[in-house]
Amino acid sequence: MSPQKASNSKNAIIDLDDLFRKLVFHWPLYLIVLSVAAAAAFLYLKYKQPVYMSSARLYLKDEKKGAGSDEMDALKSLSLFSNNKNMENEMEVLQSPILLERVISMNKFNIRYFIKGSVRDEECYPNAPMRIHVLSDSAAVGDYSLLVTPENGQLNIRAKCGTGNAVTRLQLQVKPDQPFALGKDTFSISLVPYLNMAADRTVRIRVDSIMEMAYKVVDDISTALVNRDATVVLITYKDPVAKRTADFLNALLDNYNDYTLNDKNKAGAKTIRFLSARIDSLKEELGLLEKEEERFKVQRGITDIDAGSKLALEQVKEADSRLSEANMQLSVIDQVERYINNPSSDYPFAPVTGAVDQTLTGLINRYEEGLREMRRLSLSLKPSSTIMQNLEAQVNDSRNTIRNYIAGYRRSAGIVQQKTQAKVNEIQGKIANIPTYAREYINIKRQQGVKENLYLYLLKKKEEAAVTYASNVIDNKVIAPAFIPDKPILPKKPAVYIGFLALGLVLATLYVYIKYFLNPRILNKKEIEQVFELPVIAEVYQQTEGVRDLSLQNRSILNEQIFNLRTNLKFLLTDQKGAATVMLTSSLSGEGKTFLSAHLANALTVSGKRVILLELDLRKPKLSQFLGMDHQVGITNYIVGSKNLDDIIRKVPGTDGLFLISSGPIPPNPIELIEGTRMLSLLATLKDMFDYVVVDTSPVGIVSDAKSIAPHVDCTLFVVRHNFTQKSKLMQVAENMKEGFFRKKGIIFNGIEQDTFYPYYYYDHYSYQENRHKRNNWATIIKKTAKRLA
Repeated sequence: MSPQKASNSKNAIIDLDDLFRKLVFHWPLYLIVLSVAAAAAFLYLKYKQPVYMSSARLYLKDEKKGAGSDEMDALKSLSLFSNNKNMENEMEVLQSPILLERVISMNKFNIRYFIKGSVRDEECYPNAPMRIHVLSDSAAVGDYSLLVTPENGQLNIRAKCGTGNAVTRLQLQVKPDQPFALGKDTFSISLVPYLNMAADRTVRIRVDSIMEMAYKVVDDISTALVNRDATVVLITYKDPVAKRTADFLNALLDNYNDYTLNDKNKAGAKTIRFLSARIDSLKEELGLLEKEEERFKVQRGITDIDAGSKLALEQVKEADSRLSEANMQLSVIDQVERYINNPSSDYPFAPVTGAVDQTLTGLINRYEEGLREMRRLSLSLKPSSTIMQNLEAQVNDSRNTIRNYIAGYRRSAGIVQQKTQAKVNEIQGKIANIPTYAREYINIKRQQGVKENLYLYLLKKKEEAAVTYASNVIDNKVIAPAFIPDKPILPKKPAVYIGFLALGLVLATLYVYIKYFLNPRILNKKEIEQVFELPVIAEVYQQTEGVRDLSLQNRSILNEQIFNLRTNLKFLLTDQKGAATVMLTSSLSGEGKTFLSAHLANALTVSGKRVILLELDLRKPKLSQFLGMDHQVGITNYIVGSKNLDDIIRKVPGTDGLFLISSGPIPPNPIELIEGTRMLSLLATLKDMFDYVVVDTSPVGIVSDAKSIAPHVDCTLFVVRHNFTQKSKLMQVAENMKEGFFRKKGIIFNGIEQDTFYPYYYYDHYSYQENRHKRNNWATIIKKTAKRLA
């Protein structure tokens, strides 16, 4: 592995370790966030509307299944509709919006009642304190929301009609059971006397559109086969009310069974209606013929006819029967042709049994099966679906097969009809030779015989159809009705708690990551060293009290850190001969350079050294005020020549060996004064008079004052403040330092917040005796804990 790759790998490990230590440091934050997340999960579970699910099992009878003969297997292979596809079709029908619309309409599932609550309305099912009755067309009603409050025998109603932008709000007062109109619909509301309800309780009644609700409910219903070889379908339904899941599912299965039975009874009912109408017509015709025969016999006085007339009558009756049968077959063929040429007509086709041969009957049944599947699947599938297109192609093939068969059948039946008609004409020629009265009587008996035979034939077929119709039963069976679930399926408590806790962990970790790794401010020494490529010679804690105390007698943390800065500064000035000039600057105002200038200068007075502070921030002087002095007379006065050096040097009160030259009046042109010869002369003179000259100048990131004087000072210290200095500004300062304006350079990391991550991991092990008692009081503990939260 190359050195560069090894270095990158090491940095990655250090970064992960650093991140982990930051997460551990903020353990109180995680504790509070996880507690809040657990409480939020508890409230969510308490007020979240539950979802229950019930299931039922429906057995779909398949007559083809179980027939293991070779003949049946051959028929299955030629079948247009496979068993599996039939099962899928039935499952689609169970979810069809039209069937669901019937279920919702018949059971009034689109009307729901809620008791107003403080957080969430509680639904009343099935026992509601009042009932709303739809007095208009209930199929078209929908999209109403009513707030009903009983008061003094009246019902105060606040209604909202419609949805979206077409919302209408009404307010009215009616008596119980009194009709009232909302939009295009009429309602009445009755109270349920056996259900006690507070007089001021408000009930919210929601009346949804049946059709819209049917399409929404489709998403809550699912169907599946219990296994590949079975014909048992598992149906499930989800609803916020446990009892309604079972009621809705059971109602759906009942309606599905009724729909299936009605579909099977359509053919029988149509056949019976056709036969009944034809029999009633023949009955009237037979009655007229019998009266005509009786009148003829009375008028002619005939009681019998001769043997020749009887023979001719029998022959012509037999020929007429065959001709009638041939005509009926051709009539039925015409009816079949009209039926297949009009696919949109009501199905099924109901010819008289026996009038069509078995081959054509089988073709018609096959054609009707295709139509029936198309109509059933159209309840839930689009015409463009692959299943619907395949079914349509198969139905067209069956239609063409029937047409070809009819064409051949019509040719054969036409030949039979012509031969029979010729036989009838021959017999009628023989009858013409019979006397007139006998001929008339034969014609009457001939018509009577034909009508009787047809009447008896149709009567027989009607009885057969009635028996078939009465024996129709549904092929489906509910083998496991829907049950009322005990527990909701949603929300799931373990998943909710895990989800909320995981979200809390993610948010807390994201907060820590953003705070430390995406923070635009400087947070640690490593970030400073990466920008400047210089060592940090001192780190100073943030001070909340004793900031202006320059006493060197106490052993405070601040003094120890300032002494550490003094020691490191001496190492930085090892090559310096004689007095040294030290300048402090920063990137922005407020980073603590004035504070550090005063304390560093005071620390340099140890061992009898003479130190002078130079307040060279002529634009915004703060050093004099920090030391409790004024800046009315100072550098500005000296440079313009109004004061001499002795007039501007003042001793700092309360210190030994520390002197101050204030800024003086704020000039209009600070940079010109700083770059002048008088300023250079002042620095040279002060170096002869003092051991150290500490210069507090303007921020280098804002103005160029520090850059102008930098070549004339021995050492420049840049102050960077923890969680204050912008990384972008620091990079600008680093660019300025590379231009060669500054000689010896050092970095001071100032204002490090105590009890935060950085001092905790790098300095908390070092403490002072005078501060140990503070760690044991509650105020300190709370303060430290709060720091770990922020």
